[in-house]
Amino acid sequence: MAQEKEHGFVGKHYLMKQAFGQEELHEREAVCTREDPPACMAACPLHIDMRAVCDHAAKGDFKKAAGVIRTATPFLHLLARNCSGTCVEACRLSEPGDGIALPALERACALYGGSGAVNRFMLPKKSQKTAVFGDDLFALACAWELGKKGYEVCWYTACSSMKDVLSEWGLSEEEAASDLTAFTGLRITVRKQETLLREQLDEVCAGTDAVCVSPALRWGELPEGICEAEAEEEPERILAEAKHASLLVERRIQGVHTDERREEKKSRLFVTMDGVKGSRARTDVEHVTKESAIEEAKRCIQCQCLECIKGCVYLQHYKRNPRAAIREIYNNMSIVMGNHMANGMINACDECGQCKAACPNGFDYPDVCRIAKHTMVETGKMPPSTHEFALLDEAFSNQEAFLARPEPGYETCRYLFFPGCQASAVSPDTVEAAYADLRERLTGGVGLILGCCGAVAKWAAREDLLKEAMEQFLSAWEQMGKPVVICACPTCQNVFLEYTKVPTAGVWEILLELGVEPVSHETVAVHDACGARGSEKIRQDVRTFVETLGCSIEEMPYSGEQTPCCGYGGLVKYANPEVAGKKADFAAGRSDRKILTYCMACRDQLLRAGADTCHILELAYGVKPGPVPDLSQRRFNRLLLKQRLLSELWKEEYRMETMLPVRYADGVEALMEARMILKSDVDTVLKAYETSGEAVFDEENQWYVTSLRLGNVTFWVKFTRAEEGYTVHGAYSHRMTVE
Repeated sequence: MAQEKEHGFVGKHYLMKQAFGQEELHEREAVCTREDPPACMAACPLHIDMRAVCDHAAKGDFKKAAGVIRTATPFLHLLARNCSGTCVEACRLSEPGDGIALPALERACALYGGSGAVNRFMLPKKSQKTAVFGDDLFALACAWELGKKGYEVCWYTACSSMKDVLSEWGLSEEEAASDLTAFTGLRITVRKQETLLREQLDEVCAGTDAVCVSPALRWGELPEGICEAEAEEEPERILAEAKHASLLVERRIQGVHTDERREEKKSRLFVTMDGVKGSRARTDVEHVTKESAIEEAKRCIQCQCLECIKGCVYLQHYKRNPRAAIREIYNNMSIVMGNHMANGMINACDECGQCKAACPNGFDYPDVCRIAKHTMVETGKMPPSTHEFALLDEAFSNQEAFLARPEPGYETCRYLFFPGCQASAVSPDTVEAAYADLRERLTGGVGLILGCCGAVAKWAAREDLLKEAMEQFLSAWEQMGKPVVICACPTCQNVFLEYTKVPTAGVWEILLELGVEPVSHETVAVHDACGARGSEKIRQDVRTFVETLGCSIEEMPYSGEQTPCCGYGGLVKYANPEVAGKKADFAAGRSDRKILTYCMACRDQLLRAGADTCHILELAYGVKPGPVPDLSQRRFNRLLLKQRLLSELWKEEYRMETMLPVRYADGVEALMEARMILKSDVDTVLKAYETSGEAVFDEENQWYVTSLRLGNVTFWVKFTRAEEGYTVHGAYSHRMTVE
């Protein structure tokens, strides 16, 4: 449950609303397995990160590789001679071939990784005293584990020295000495006993905070509070038992009494073996050399789950995985004052769902971004500039450019064609051709609504504006007799399905029923719309439509459920043009073929990225894609389509507002496009100048500068004036208030 709090600072109040609690955060994080250990590490009783060992060894850095092992245990030479290699069977490469010869790499680390001497200068000294009983590897390892934690350790043993314990495992005196360098600086006192007797326990326990007893002593049932372990045979399992026993000792010293057993870890890490060929080990423990160890380490595929990242430009751009990203978003939303550094990352997610579809566990990262957006809007932390242009564009579609009419000659209709705001803006000729075809071949009347479905408001987390768009659409729909809505955009269809009970159908579905004539015989690729994710029927219907047009389809990488967004979804095009451009480039670069889309925004984005692209309706009706329209042309196209349809079909007069004669100097239009300044904005500013006459003359450049505040934005225009009209030399805008 979200909680709201008001924090007051110097006369200001900041509303804070936590998107979700830590418990839910942990639940969401747990779905992602990216940070789970690889199978080899999970199978190792000591959980040594052999993936990191392979990474360093492959580069010839055996000192760092040995350091990884010594982080888990100091007994590197012991493992090099005696490790049973349970991790080899768990290695994913064991499926198509030989698993990595990890014991051989341990041997190489022992030979070429240095002594492993440790500086104990900063080791904290704890006041509690501990004792260990035993003559074996468990006792020696337990003494080290407790000593490195800073405890004073008294080791009761019948061994003459620590080296004796290691020599029993076949270590030479030099190898034993190397492993025992890790004991330097530890407060371990060896109490040599002729015989270890159970009767000593009571006396030792009286003056000691915690005691560990080796299972090899077989003293049977021990007094309460004494740590013991399971008897093991393999050295790595013995060392793991010692590590666990020392952990129990520390917990008991801290007052946490537990007898939990050490559990074997299992890796949930998803690792695809697609394209991985089986291979044979390059070396073994007996014949390992530095060169052969390097070659063997290079065989490691560095197991990690990258399924969501492979096809997602967004995650690649921010160098994040979803698990780390939601933690960053959670922390960002918890800030009351200060810089919200993750705002840009949140608004750059197109919420397309590709990462969720790619994740083996269905990690829903877009849902977190949606929650964050809504929270930011509710608490006033969403920067107004982020989505303002897009929201104003939606308002334009549903006001000046809005049109709702039944088919001429009908009061109510059986069908209603809803092409969507992007189709009207990008290819108005296609909208006109499709509407004419539907009217001709469908009976019962086909109404028309030109406007926005409200997807823009939904992506901007503006529920109030989404509600307005829905109410406007439903009012017109009801007046036409509640017809079946024929959508030319999967996103529009999804919005209607999610927020209304309106019956819908895709235009491709209707046209297939009516019949489609072949128009081409080329091989094409199909870019699936984000709105079709989760709908196999839409994707298949579109492919059937394309094939009926006479085309052959060559599927692209990352298609279907895992199709990347074109960069328009989620309003990324407006909130983060850089990321949107990268998304479009990636989507367009998946094929050298002509790419067909069934979303006009996708068609526009891919065409901007340089791909040979057209919409399936453009192909069907022979409409050749024209130049990519800029922001001003897109608005003009909507108005021109409305005017033409009203005049030709409904015989109604509609006149667009006449604009001043304006010429733009070289480069100015491109600059205005980047700054999202419309030609209509410039026209309004210049008309205000004609009324007020207020402008500043720039003597250096010999032009005038005038400004006008429209809504939240102040526009500035640099211009010169002649008899034939204005020449605009520059334009910029800001949201400051100059007093």
